[in-house]
Amino acid sequence: MIKSEYFNMGQIVVTRSINSYMAKERKFALEITIALQRYSMKDWGDMDAEDKQTNEEALNYPDDLYVMGAYNTSKGRIWIITNRISEIAGDNATTVCFPEER
Repeated sequence: MIKSEYFNMGQIVVTRSINSYMAKERKFALEITIALQRYSMKDWGDMDAEDKQTNEEALNYPDDLYVMGAYNTSKGRIWIITNRISEIAGDNATTVCFPEER
């Protein structure tokens, strides 16, 4: 399990297409794991400086968190997004998806 010492990632989920590729290709599964590890350490990947700064500022509001990272993989760009999923403060989930699945 990947946990972040910097923010509450909550439950980590992947979309159906990400899951399908991960099941078929070990390389892609490893790329997802590495991207999640980077993300958990506040390495936001291929985001521009302004978006990285927005993420850093969002960490000041952990009860209503929304942060995002972008990473290149052998199957194209992926996004990792953490956000609050209910009315309960701090109830977060982290989703791994392709940009068109957002």
